[in-house]
Amino acid sequence: MRKRMTILSSILVFLVILPILVVMKADARPSDLVYQIPIQGTVNPGMLKLVQKGIREAEEVGADAIIFKVDTYGGLVDSGIKIKDAIFATKIPTVTYVANRAWSAGALIALSGEKLVMLSGSSMGAAETRPNEEKYISALRKEFKAIAERRGKNPDLAAAMVDDDIEVKGIIAKDKLLTLTASEALENKMADLVVDDFKGLLKELNLSEAKVIEVEATTAEKLARVVTNPNISILLLTIGFMALVFEALAPGFGVGGTVGLVSLGLFFSGYIINGVADWGLVILFLIGIVLMALEIFVVPGFGVTGIGGLVAIFASLYFLFPTPDIALMVLATVFILSVIGTVILVRIFGASKLWHKISLEEIQTKDLGYIAAPKGIALLGQVGYALTPLRPAGIIEVDRNRLDVVSEGGFIAKGEQVEIIKVEGSRIVVKAVKDED
Repeated sequence: MRKRMTILSSILVFLVILPILVVMKADARPSDLVYQIPIQGTVNPGMLKLVQKGIREAEEVGADAIIFKVDTYGGLVDSGIKIKDAIFATKIPTVTYVANRAWSAGALIALSGEKLVMLSGSSMGAAETRPNEEKYISALRKEFKAIAERRGKNPDLAAAMVDDDIEVKGIIAKDKLLTLTASEALENKMADLVVDDFKGLLKELNLSEAKVIEVEATTAEKLARVVTNPNISILLLTIGFMALVFEALAPGFGVGGTVGLVSLGLFFSGYIINGVADWGLVILFLIGIVLMALEIFVVPGFGVTGIGGLVAIFASLYFLFPTPDIALMVLATVFILSVIGTVILVRIFGASKLWHKISLEEIQTKDLGYIAAPKGIALLGQVGYALTPLRPAGIIEVDRNRLDVVSEGGFIAKGEQVEIIKVEGSRIVVKAVKDED
């Protein structure tokens, strides 16, 4: 009887445990889990965000390794350094796999992995700075040396990828930037392994049976990476500004306004998705647009609103870019292209009534009574009337003579009485005659 009870108890325990074992088996993952994060294309804020997302997901699921597949000509050093920091910060074992080339900022990223593996026929190096000035060379040279020291690589060879003043006997001569092939990198202990393909890499790392999850960018993230390319940013900003100006010069809300808003919307959305910009910069930009509109259509003259609008617009754009040099280059290019494009549009399509209202189009000929400052006539102190608005330049009439003048201060409306207070050659300065005068 006791034996029967023991057997029955064993069967009951087995029946209770079996479903649990089945569920555990169903939920079990492969023995190893590897995340593969692509470092492909231009190194920029979009790539940085993708790397951060991939590392975060790998840490959440407890991946056994992260492989960064590098194939890039380089890009922004600022983004490359932040990617390096993210690789250093994770506690998961990291491998950088140079699939084709790791040049410039890509070389910096390749050196950051705990293991550096190169595909046969690949290359690494050529990290020349832009601009090629000593302060940038010095900073990036130290960055490469520090990474090499931390990962147990030759710091002099790493520095020679940045600074052509560094000579390493038997490897690189002076005035030459160092670029290593896969076999050269392995021979000089800059690379840990050289493999023929990705499967060979997994085999060398004892991860042949591992489940590999490839991190991919979403459609929005891919679009953002394109938009944040400085050349595309210049194009979108130029189209946006030109289209809005064209809309202001052409009657009605149509093609110009739509194209302008879409271009500027794409521009800002790319930087917001990549985490470079926040809504504060967008609001600052919109405030600048509103102030400029007020200056043109509501507030006469060029004063506080106009200056404030320009400052707000340029400040919002300036802080979107990673370095002052890039920001100034982009803004200067956009300004020049926008002015040229606007002039071409006006010549082709003409201008609207709005443009006629805010521009001085009258031809100043002698037949219409326009003369320069008359010689022999004492103009100082004479009183006349403004024939056009003075913004501050304009036309007045004094003793049946039309004179080209400038106002002493701000705006003087058409028809107001003015007094000549200064004459310097052909330059005549007037002020409004107030009631108390």
